[in-house]
Amino acid sequence: MEALKTKVIAFCGKGGAGKTSLCALTIKYLAHKYKRVLAIDADPAGGLSWALGIKPYKTLDDLRVTLHTAVDNKLVQSSDELYAMANYELLASLVEHRGFDFLSVGRPEAEGCYCSINAFLRHCIGKLTEHYEYVCIDGEAGLEQVNRRVLETVSHLVIVSDTSKRSIEIAYNLLKLAQQRTQTMNCGVIINKMGDSTCANKQLPVIGTLPVSSTIATFDSEGRSLLEMSDDDTYYRELTAIVEKFV
Repeated sequence: MEALKTKVIAFCGKGGAGKTSLCALTIKYLAHKYKRVLAIDADPAGGLSWALGIKPYKTLDDLRVTLHTAVDNKLVQSSDELYAMANYELLASLVEHRGFDFLSVGRPEAEGCYCSINAFLRHCIGKLTEHYEYVCIDGEAGLEQVNRRVLETVSHLVIVSDTSKRSIEIAYNLLKLAQQRTQTMNCGVIINKMGDSTCANKQLPVIGTLPVSSTIATFDSEGRSLLEMSDDDTYYRELTAIVEKFV
């Protein structure tokens, strides 16, 4: 495939603020419009796979263990062999689904040194993402785990916050950390679940606000994929308008 100029969008924020739902709906929108999209579930809780209705059969953690075992048992004799194995297994771990590919990171590393394995995987993932127009990552609260286990660079950071004081403070701290520790990228905050509440933005770069979504609550309770949400849903239309301006 021809290499593309890839935009890597990472979603982070306090648990419960809605980052996974926003990531899933962003994937739905981008996959419909741009086609070449890679979704990465980098949260060990695996929420994105549930939100998208996907059950991965192999995760990066499984792949990491496979490579580690191969090295320990001397099944690979050189860096080139390890790279070839990592690349093959990575491609085999991809799930094709409704206009996008999906990759799950899985659990945190088990005991042992995985530094060299992680370096190989980051290199393989980096080369893989060159063939996508967009990569959407649902991460943990911060970027450290994404940078260490998935990709070294992120072009767009979306920090998701609700209106609670704690969530706003976390968003502010994440923004400062991102500005200090990462390469140049676009950072923006989405205030989710606004309702009738107000919040102090504390000079946050707010790129949009979203209401409480009864549709998301219903889908969550019924275990339905957010990909099934109607394109005419008010919440979805408001989110896609924010995404369109930001990326």
